[in-house]
Amino acid sequence: MEEYTGIILKKISYKESSEIIYLYTLDGLIGVLVHGSKKMKSPFLNLTKVLNYVKVFVSGKNLKVLRDAEIIENNTSIVTDLEKYTYVTHMVELIYYFATHEHDHDKLLGFILKIIPEIKARADYIPYIYMLELKLLYLLGVNPNLKTCLSCDETKELVFSVKDGSCFCKNHLPDDYFSNEVLEAVKQLYYFDLEKTREIEINSRVLPEIRKLLDEYYDYHLNYHSKARKMLKGLIGY
Repeated sequence: MEEYTGIILKKISYKESSEIIYLYTLDGLIGVLVHGSKKMKSPFLNLTKVLNYVKVFVSGKNLKVLRDAEIIENNTSIVTDLEKYTYVTHMVELIYYFATHEHDHDKLLGFILKIIPEIKARADYIPYIYMLELKLLYLLGVNPNLKTCLSCDETKELVFSVKDGSCFCKNHLPDDYFSNEVLEAVKQLYYFDLEKTREIEINSRVLPEIRKLLDEYYDYHLNYHSKARKMLKGLIGY
């Protein structure tokens, strides 16, 4: 029997009363069959909720089968807020998509576990989701250069180009770019250390521009965009 601890990112129905959960762990993504989990008398009825942080005991090789489990942290309270739930769905979709890529799963899982309590507790949760999206770029090896002009190494009054994945100074402006104000906000999130502080100071009017930057960056450099973004646009307007 094997033991895994992780966040449930996805679940699908299996036959009439069972489910397969996809758990993001220190070892990456694993699928676990939970027999009878949809039955009202099942001890695992509440276990299989997406975002729950759980410990599972499994057996089997190709498809692991749940033998026992416990919920370490129930995160389903997020679903009571439609906008927050939709944004978190976007985040979970992103993590799930890249969960099978080769990167530091230990580091990403640890950061997810720090971010989720902030999202649950805060009304201004959006910057924390942006933070995770930015840090994931680093783990995937497509992190942007946010410090120096690509052409001359200037460090002041910079703007940012998605296509080049880098900054430029006023003497080497690219054809299309995001302003210095947006860049400074992105830098704050990219280098933010949750161990030292949990307060983020970003003007709310910059958030739509950061969202646009992230969407374009993931699309251009990773050919990725989440399905949940369509719903988000309808809810938050951008």
